[in-house]
Amino acid sequence: MYDDDINDDFSFDDEEDDEINGSESESAAEEPETEPVSDDYDIDVPDMYAMAESRRAEMAQRKKEREKRERKMKRNEFFTKIRVPSIVTLLILLGAFTGIFAYALMSITPDRVMNNVYINDIDVSNLTYDEVLTAIEDTYLFENAHITLACGDKTFSMAGEDIGLAAIPEETAKKAINYCKTNNFLINGLAAMKLLVKSHIIVPAPSVDDDMLDAKLNEFGNIVLGELKQHYVEYGDDGYLTVYSGQTGYDGNVFPAHEATKNALLDEVFSNIRVEYASAPPDTMTLESFDALVYKDPVNARYEIAGNEVTVVPGETGRYIDKDVVAPFMQSIYEGCEPVKIPYHVSPPDTNAQTLRDKLFNATLATYSTAYGGSTSNRCANIARAASLINGKVLAPGDVFSFNNTVGRRTVDNGFYTAKEYIDGKSVDGIGGGTCQVSSTLYSAVLYADMAIVERLNHMMSVGYIPLGQDATVADDGVDFKFKNSSDYPVKVCASTSGSTITISIVGTAWDPPREVKISNSSSQSGKNTVVHSTRYVYSNGTLISTDTLNTSTYMPHEPDPTPTP
Repeated sequence: MYDDDINDDFSFDDEEDDEINGSESESAAEEPETEPVSDDYDIDVPDMYAMAESRRAEMAQRKKEREKRERKMKRNEFFTKIRVPSIVTLLILLGAFTGIFAYALMSITPDRVMNNVYINDIDVSNLTYDEVLTAIEDTYLFENAHITLACGDKTFSMAGEDIGLAAIPEETAKKAINYCKTNNFLINGLAAMKLLVKSHIIVPAPSVDDDMLDAKLNEFGNIVLGELKQHYVEYGDDGYLTVYSGQTGYDGNVFPAHEATKNALLDEVFSNIRVEYASAPPDTMTLESFDALVYKDPVNARYEIAGNEVTVVPGETGRYIDKDVVAPFMQSIYEGCEPVKIPYHVSPPDTNAQTLRDKLFNATLATYSTAYGGSTSNRCANIARAASLINGKVLAPGDVFSFNNTVGRRTVDNGFYTAKEYIDGKSVDGIGGGTCQVSSTLYSAVLYADMAIVERLNHMMSVGYIPLGQDATVADDGVDFKFKNSSDYPVKVCASTSGSTITISIVGTAWDPPREVKISNSSSQSGKNTVVHSTRYVYSNGTLISTDTLNTSTYMPHEPDPTPTP
């Protein structure tokens, strides 16, 4: 094909040359003899020169076309020489590619990671999903990771730790398993071929702490647009407050930047993440918003109790404005305005700190003592130990005291000894014997302090150290004595032993007006049992102000001389 074209071209040139030569010959042959030019005939010389110039241009164009055909012929001869070897080479390369491609496709296994695949610097080649999880567990896969944000001409860098950046192990393992396993076999094959000569790094699937990310994005937003400042107020001691102008700045809407950052991280983009922020002016100050800004209720001083320590927290002064007076000032408050002074009023708290200090533990509300003479040394030690554990216990108003929770279990490790105690109506040896005398003495002190009784149970048999109806038994198995601080101030339990006497006081704030408490215990027989009905009467200035019907206590008989009593 190419040779025929070349020959045709050259045949055309030869014919063209023959035509030219023939034309010239014929012109020469047929040229008639010229007659002598008469002296009267004028020859146009410029026309002759133009004809000659045109002839030379035509000959030059023919030469250029002939040279072009010669170059084309040589080029076609060159391609004819290399065509066959090139096709052979191409077929060889195509065959090699097909073989390698097929081999790469066959190396793909559905349930294992491809060879030469890494998660960061961890080689997970040929591992199963569970094996990948094991390989990456307890490894911080984003160590030294840095994220760069961009907004306008400003950039912001943050470490992975700054936003709680962490890998999701399950998703990361899936990414490793699914590499080279798309729905497109061509993409899979090409990726598998690449793994034959070069490793592939899997970027872990990321997660972030949303709150930490928002904090950093807000920080960048303030850098980009400046911090939005609302109009703010400073309060003077002269009855005037001063309003200072706010300024336009970052509006605090972090959602667009948050989504852009998280999406970029999911797309494995960690640098030059473009985020956008918006600005906003300070809120317009209206009379209603200004009133809400200034107004504050007074706060009374109060007690704070930590452990058994009581702290007096000072009160706070309240504030308010006269709207009619303040209304004209509102038009002077705008962005960029000069400071505006406005009158305001204060309202002191009803209770100040000094009042609370003066009232704290300023009176002993009640004191009660019982004797334990004749007790064994172990029983005496148990009474002293239990007394020391409740001593100094402070209750805030409304708090409930639990004897068992305060004293703890009666064990050797807790400082108690073996002594006689009542179990199932019998006097037996037990660790902590004598503890009930402490709970009974406390119960009586609480009764006279006019505290509310929450839980109390009498002994199965009467005890000799306290009147019937005023004892309170306790046990590790759940029998407890509880009372509530029903006063308006903190109270403290003060317990001590001296010689063979235990004394317990309830210290608090003096009743105003003063109170007097009387206990009535009326006994009656029910078969062999003694039944006691107890009533508490509270008086103020000689007037009965409350009557409390207390628990009914029933006691079984026991042998004389039950000493030592529990």
